[in-house]
Amino acid sequence: MNVVTQTNKKKLVIPHTYTIIFSLIVIMSVLTWIIPSGEFSRKEVNDRMVVVPGTYQSVESNPQGINDVFMAPINGFIDAAEVVGFVLLVGGSFGIVNKTGAIESGIRFAISKLKGKEVFIIPVSMVLFGLGGTTFGMAEETLPFYMILIPLMTSLGYDSLTAVGTIFLGALAGCTASTVNPFSVGIAQALSHITPGSGIEYRSIIFVVLMTIAITFMMTYAKRVKKNPTSSIVYEIDRSSIDEVAYTADTINKITLREVIVLLIFVIGMGTMVWGVLTQGWYIAEIAMVFIGIGVLSGIAGGLKQDVIATSFIDGAKDLALAAIAIALARGIVIIAQNGFIIDTILNASAILLEKLPKFIFINLTMIIEGALTFLIPSSSGLASLTMPVLSPLSDLVGISSQSIVTAYQFGSGLVNMITPTSGVLMGALAIANIPWSKWVKFVAPLSAILIVACMILLTISLYIGF
Repeated sequence: MNVVTQTNKKKLVIPHTYTIIFSLIVIMSVLTWIIPSGEFSRKEVNDRMVVVPGTYQSVESNPQGINDVFMAPINGFIDAAEVVGFVLLVGGSFGIVNKTGAIESGIRFAISKLKGKEVFIIPVSMVLFGLGGTTFGMAEETLPFYMILIPLMTSLGYDSLTAVGTIFLGALAGCTASTVNPFSVGIAQALSHITPGSGIEYRSIIFVVLMTIAITFMMTYAKRVKKNPTSSIVYEIDRSSIDEVAYTADTINKITLREVIVLLIFVIGMGTMVWGVLTQGWYIAEIAMVFIGIGVLSGIAGGLKQDVIATSFIDGAKDLALAAIAIALARGIVIIAQNGFIIDTILNASAILLEKLPKFIFINLTMIIEGALTFLIPSSSGLASLTMPVLSPLSDLVGISSQSIVTAYQFGSGLVNMITPTSGVLMGALAIANIPWSKWVKFVAPLSAILIVACMILLTISLYIGF
């Protein structure tokens, strides 16, 4: 009797972000043939064009055909040119800063100084990564640090999961509570016609709350592992690989004067941006100006040659090309819907459905929807470009601040990116540490539950404080 074992099972393949977006363009064009056309009146309030509730009326239909589908991408680039250019310029500027090695050296230096003071290593490191996350969306930039922290943590009696959690959860908590991160909250606010960087006061409170929760969770786990190493989720994995790594303080190069100057330029630049947004009414153009200044001055101060500065800028912009193109393509979805006059019809139907719900249910439902979409579109900038143009005007109809909608987007994106296997950063970090994804989910599940509750509470509070 021959037994045939099927080993090549079909695996679930999640489509590329661009595939998803173009598919949505096609779906949206089909919907313009099905959904009745209609429009709201709009008025300018505080430099924003907002929907006037109760003014919806039917208009002549304008279904979108195949020509419109293939025109949508270039129309998206034209319509989103300012935001796309902003993303590329900021990415290029960070490419220069990263090339100087100052940020990496700064974190290495801080870690090395804590050698022998184990109790401070986790919170200090997490705050440093959290600040990177909240200011410029530190994500892929964290990958080199796993090679430093994993051997350090294991040599101090912790485990590799402590190292991964310290870096990944620190940066993720910062990104989730983005204060001035131009790649998430900045783009979302720009697409919602809100000044990027505004609302920093409450977002700073959110940052403190989420970082405190994440740090407490990691400190509790690390203390348990240090007391009883066999309680580690990855005990057997670490035992098989611990001889492969070694850490000594001598492997950490001393931070140079040039790197210190670059870090000062970065800090001063970020402070200038916050000052300009809060007191001078700066918008995308002025913020881009600050980032370009940070990049150029950092390159000069870091001793980079002119050709290295230029190529670093190109490499940095290249790293964000995916996000920039996603923004433009996603805008094409909205353009199809706008030209077909169905957005306001959808908004009107949604308002009728949601207007009787308590606001706290609506805002938390928005967070859940954003989280669900994050599984398909883990890019925070791509998710913002897809959802903000629709959710922002809907918030006007139900009487909720667009700032709260942006916060719901941040929370949904951050909470799901904590576990989604579609996140290249997460899967890359786990690969470096040789930690199976299933063990990571087991480890982070309690923290996820706590953060979900905390985010729901923070969202609900935002509705009643004039945020």
